[in-house]
Amino acid sequence: MIYAYYRVSTQTQVENNGTQMQRDVIKTFCEKNNMVIDAEYSDEGISGTIVERDGIMDLISVLQPGDTIIVQNTSRLWRSDMAKVMIRREIEKAKAKVVSVEQPSYDIYTKDPNDFLINSMMELLDQYERMNIAMKLAKGRKARAKTGQKPCGTAPFGYKWENGKVVIDYNNHIIVRDIFSAYCNLQSLGKLQDYCIDKGYKTSTGRDFSKQSLKNILTNDFYVGIVTYAGKKITGDQPVFIDSALFDKANAVLTR
Repeated sequence: MIYAYYRVSTQTQVENNGTQMQRDVIKTFCEKNNMVIDAEYSDEGISGTIVERDGIMDLISVLQPGDTIIVQNTSRLWRSDMAKVMIRREIEKAKAKVVSVEQPSYDIYTKDPNDFLINSMMELLDQYERMNIAMKLAKGRKARAKTGQKPCGTAPFGYKWENGKVVIDYNNHIIVRDIFSAYCNLQSLGKLQDYCIDKGYKTSTGRDFSKQSLKNILTNDFYVGIVTYAGKKITGDQPVFIDSALFDKANAVLTR
């Protein structure tokens, strides 16, 4: 695809149709070189030192490998080193190219020695931004854990997510209670598995309970109000439907 980009920086230029000269220059160039423009983008009344321009942002967002941007000259794309580096980086990421009518030898992939420092700074800023986002996400998970809510993942069998909170799943919590009670009487995971099959109990995915899945339920202290986050156990505020004495009894049998 071939895209034309035009920009004028002052309101006076906008009122005087300042982009028309650029359009005429690019149109003539394309006719001489048998090129057809697929779409046009422009920013009118905005400085080239500003990166966040609607026109250039829209243009960059549609770029694909092999696409071409045609401008009268590169000053239409940028007017400062910072804008130049940031816009060039995005065009290079898209593997597109720039054709400047008034700079026939210009190649966006030819590096200017002066770009090295700014590129290095931009890479550091990219890393800082990624780290900052990761830290904010981690703080969010930790804050949720402090409220007693499971920070992420699937709610344990017998619970479900509802409006961002873990609540009791009243379709399955009775099954969990029965699993604890039955195990204390049967004292065997194999017998408990047979018991669940006879009862027609199914996991949240519709399968029969395995011995391991039953053991995971019996040892999950989330059922007695504990939340584990980053290796630490804290008291949560989730609703509890398994008595601590029943939980301890079942785990004592498992230990034996």
